[in-house]
Amino acid sequence: MAGAVNVEAVLAQVGERFPLYAPASGRWRTTARGSWAGGCWAGLLWLRGHPDAARWTGKLDCRHDSDTVLQALIFWYGRGDVERAATSLASRAVDGVVPWGTAFGPDTGLRSDGAAGVVPLLCAAGRHDLARSHVDAHLGLTETWPRGRAWLLLAAADAVQWLGEEYRPDAEARAREWGDPGDTSADAIAAVALLKLGLDASVPLGRLREAVRDGRLLGGTYDGQENLELVWGTFFYALARAMVAGEVSSREF
Repeated sequence: MAGAVNVEAVLAQVGERFPLYAPASGRWRTTARGSWAGGCWAGLLWLRGHPDAARWTGKLDCRHDSDTVLQALIFWYGRGDVERAATSLASRAVDGVVPWGTAFGPDTGLRSDGAAGVVPLLCAAGRHDLARSHVDAHLGLTETWPRGRAWLLLAAADAVQWLGEEYRPDAEARAREWGDPGDTSADAIAAVALLKLGLDASVPLGRLREAVRDGRLLGGTYDGQENLELVWGTFFYALARAMVAGEVSSREF
């Protein structure tokens, strides 16, 4: 099975709540509705072939009415109702861009993480024009935040796969600039992007392997904290490993 995490051990700790992050020496911080990363937990269960994966995906339905572009991240990676999520995103688009939204605080405008999962979800639902205008706006951002750079690299890689080769020069330029981000979750996202582009991901994957301790991918940063286990980092690392092993295709997640 793909991935470093012991899913049953996490389930035993979190019960019916969604895991979000855990310190190296502590318990998981959880959320009732999955927050913005609930799809990563459901996606991890799908990758592991867990019998409860579909039920956890169903628990994400509460996010179908949420005012957030992160519906894409939640429902694409969580294998939710793609058509319903795409309809929701399209209904809120302004001038070809889906706003950040207010579900997780004030609408802070165009953000790099607002590109996560949008291209594959919209394209899978046949909304290629909106996917193109949305990703074009986000790829024009200047970003220094490591995870933000990773999200944009992944968005560019997805644009190559779903919208066309004209996005490859931008995506490969971002790939060449990728260095050690100091955040394993950013490295995991970037590794998936590199693999989608058919590029060598051995350097970030090597750093990720070294960060695994007792079946836990540590070294993540979030909310001012360091050396965390992050559910999205674990998911993307599991996805990268599954892609390397040929267990999933580059367009499946």
